[in-house]
Amino acid sequence: MPSGPAMRCVFLRLIGLVLPACIVAAPAPAQDAPGLSSPAISRCAGRVGLDTRQSDAAFGIIALDGRPWLRVEPTDAVVGSQPIATTVTGTGLQRRRNGTSVPFRFTCVLDAQGQALMVHIAHLMPRLGDTLPPSIVVDGAATYREKMALPRGVELQVQLLDVSKSADGEVLAEQAVRSGWHVPIPFSLRLPRETSFEGRRVVVTARLVLARRVLFQLREPQLLAGAALGKPLELVLDKVE
Repeated sequence: MPSGPAMRCVFLRLIGLVLPACIVAAPAPAQDAPGLSSPAISRCAGRVGLDTRQSDAAFGIIALDGRPWLRVEPTDAVVGSQPIATTVTGTGLQRRRNGTSVPFRFTCVLDAQGQALMVHIAHLMPRLGDTLPPSIVVDGAATYREKMALPRGVELQVQLLDVSKSADGEVLAEQAVRSGWHVPIPFSLRLPRETSFEGRRVVVTARLVLARRVLFQLREPQLLAGAALGKPLELVLDKVE
């Protein structure tokens, strides 16, 4: 299998794009994090977090958006000698330790076992009119009471659900966050600008997951109503024994 510039060229031909930033790495262990609409979100987030931590000493937060901004599509292609089974495209946000944040679009490819092989990132350039679609944003941060450091590889999963029709709820927005620093871990859930909340019962859920195991979680889904939808959320997660 080719490496270095040759690999990047093959990957660029595969996705048909010329993007300013590229991250290429070996396969990472698959982690089917529970709760998200697709395990591909977690697997791609893990790949991005690992690669970014190795290449950027100022790494702080990497967050990938799930629904409604994610596309997961079957793919019949080969990169070098490696078959590609799935292509994942979507949006995300990188926060650095100096307080700056940069939105991006990403393309992630997975093999038949669901392992994320490559992630290709393109930071947006707002000055050139390159922005994300207009959206309603629910910001917040998650923490926990215990005085303990999180193990490497932990992922914060946050979802906004409409539970007006079923207990399981409809996923309105979600995000997987990989953090290079300590709690609280910030998140930003984006919904299309035209989203209506009339007649809906909207709640937020959150959990910290390590390799399919939930370490901390919000004890009960938190109801969001009225003015609460416009205020930053402060989520305190409980340890799962």
